[in-house]
Amino acid sequence: MKKMIFTAMAVLAFSAVSVANTIEVKEEVVVNNESKEVIGTPCEDSAINSYEEFINAFHDGEDDLDLLNDLLSVCH
Repeated sequence: MKKMIFTAMAVLAFSAVSVANTIEVKEEVVVNNESKEVIGTPCEDSAINSYEEFINAFHDGEDDLDLLNDLLSVCH
């Protein structure tokens, strides 16, 4: 019986200590949803246009990122 009472007191004491040091933090978060236009070189623009035409004509609109990377790597 003494062990049970001691255990109950210890649980209450430790829970009180853990709550005593708790502080509430309020933070204001501002999200900026501006879109920025990325201007590419004429070579990159041509590569992207060729990629889009190829994808629409032969891949039913499904992306092929390896092809896009290959076309863009020609520009660099």
